[in-house]
Amino acid sequence: MAGRRFLGISATLLALPGLSLAYPADLAGIHQREITARQASESYDYIVVGGGQSGLVIANRLSEDPTKTVLVVEYGYIENDPAQEGSSKFKPTSATAWKQRLLYNVTSVDLPGLNGLKNGPVYAAAVVGGGSTVNGMMLDRGAPENYDNWAKLNNPGWSFNELLKYFKKATQLDLPDPVLAKDFNITYDLAAYGDKNSPIHVSYPTYQYPGIKNQVQGMKEMGVQLQKEGALNAHGLFWFPGALSAATVTRSYAVSGYYRPVASRANLHLLTGHRVNEVVFDKSKRATGVTIQERGTPNGDPAVVRTVKAKREIVLTAGFLHTPHVLQRSGVGPAGLLKEAGIPVVVDLPGVGANLQDHPGFTHGWRYDTDANPNPNSMFTNQSFAQWANNLWAANRTGPRSLTVGNVGAWIPLPQLAEDWKEIVAAIRAQGPADYLPKSYESTLIAGYRAQRELLAKAYSGLGTGVLELPFNARGQAIMAVEHQLSRGTVRVNTTDKYAEPVVDFNTFANPVDPLIAARAWQFVRRWMATPAMKALSPVELSPGAALTTDEQLIAAARSAAGPGEGHGCCTAAMSPRKLGGVVGPDLRVHGVTGLSVGDNSVAPLIVGAHTCATVYAVAEKAADLVKART
Repeated sequence: MAGRRFLGISATLLALPGLSLAYPADLAGIHQREITARQASESYDYIVVGGGQSGLVIANRLSEDPTKTVLVVEYGYIENDPAQEGSSKFKPTSATAWKQRLLYNVTSVDLPGLNGLKNGPVYAAAVVGGGSTVNGMMLDRGAPENYDNWAKLNNPGWSFNELLKYFKKATQLDLPDPVLAKDFNITYDLAAYGDKNSPIHVSYPTYQYPGIKNQVQGMKEMGVQLQKEGALNAHGLFWFPGALSAATVTRSYAVSGYYRPVASRANLHLLTGHRVNEVVFDKSKRATGVTIQERGTPNGDPAVVRTVKAKREIVLTAGFLHTPHVLQRSGVGPAGLLKEAGIPVVVDLPGVGANLQDHPGFTHGWRYDTDANPNPNSMFTNQSFAQWANNLWAANRTGPRSLTVGNVGAWIPLPQLAEDWKEIVAAIRAQGPADYLPKSYESTLIAGYRAQRELLAKAYSGLGTGVLELPFNARGQAIMAVEHQLSRGTVRVNTTDKYAEPVVDFNTFANPVDPLIAARAWQFVRRWMATPAMKALSPVELSPGAALTTDEQLIAAARSAAGPGEGHGCCTAAMSPRKLGGVVGPDLRVHGVTGLSVGDNSVAPLIVGAHTCATVYAVAEKAADLVKART
């Protein structure tokens, strides 16, 4: 069937005699290079606690020196279902279908800001490769101002320009098909990416639905700035690639990029199915090792607990959920909480488990009565189109089935989102710094939040930070997100059972400005749908519903519709001075102890306005350099 019958795929891609279909090695093969607990050495130079995304990056870099030994301890297992990666005949449908067995079984406490939502989902990966194994593969970065604000919180070396080399070290761009790029004005700047040695591939699919052109044009008619490269200027409107290799159309992630190529190193050991119980400290508060226990064995039985020593450094990469949990179990955290749990206090560090942030997500829904054709529904309503798409995928993994969750969107600054933006910023600054914080926050955490809030108020006042994420992919609905919410939550050890999963309180929408931003988001989408480009599709609002017009109605709808997070949890071991509630310094070493650092997304003091995967790669790459430089 001629490709030009269905817009959005170039004729050059229909034959594709030279397309490489060299699929990755069988995922099961890397099991052979795992170790058992009995095979683990008594000591290593470095112990990496957590074999998720950041843990595999750091282990790769530390083991580059063959004279240094590295142990990675991971609670989850290697996922060897080819469909997770998209290998062989499979499409990487894992982008939109998260498997519960690859996630921790954790829910949040009741959330008053979400109308008392019970058992709100806590998305945290329990699998080798972590979030990069299960996420939607949207590998976008935050705006430069996001990282510059990290640096302004007394963290020299962490501005965007200083992190850029680590973003580039991690990722390389597989160029899009030039005909498709010209047709849809997919622009990029190679200066944002690394070279062929960068482990993670990002690419664009070989097809886009024509309705995207209306959506992009409508955004431009709204005055939203079109960026050439979102990886350098992640605010306004831009195209972004996905974490897939163009050659194989398979997930490019920490396992394929950082672990599989080096798994055979004799100095690198991966132990899965084991939990790190505690970090062990000597009398001088130096971290000397960890206690580990096989998953599913009884707590408190000394026969199943083993200690492994670290000669140089222990790096925590257990994520926003378990990095603070391990610290608290080890006696590093809020003294009152630790005493209540019966844990001897090594260092009173109130910031451990505080400052929790995520992106509350909520949906806008519209029906297009005169939709462009073909469109995403055509896969279900047009048998000829669906057969054409299936044939392309079977022949050379191109066409509509190469799409995942989308490649274009808008990150809207507050002055473009809301006409009353000045009043909103004034309301932020008029709040008492502790008014909406958890009751457990003490003076240093309040001081730290005050510093954060001032930076956010300034960012809210300009055009360099998007307060709303609004992705689109030719469909009439999408999940939007509040990108820089003012509410803060906690991750705290269960005081009745320290080895149970921690108690998570997102505290979502506690600050009234956050649901107001959601209300303004729906109003913005209505104006977008009223642009000439979008009116050509005859949009009809389905949710939240055209009858809801007042702030009160839309805020109430947001509290009912939003979820507490999108799997972007962060910031629970924040990089800041102790006087501002920080847990680590700019060198990522934990305050008050030695021989212990953190190298995952929990060190971010402020959440970035992006899916967090790209940021995790950059943080981990820099963490590895910091560890190597001092040891």
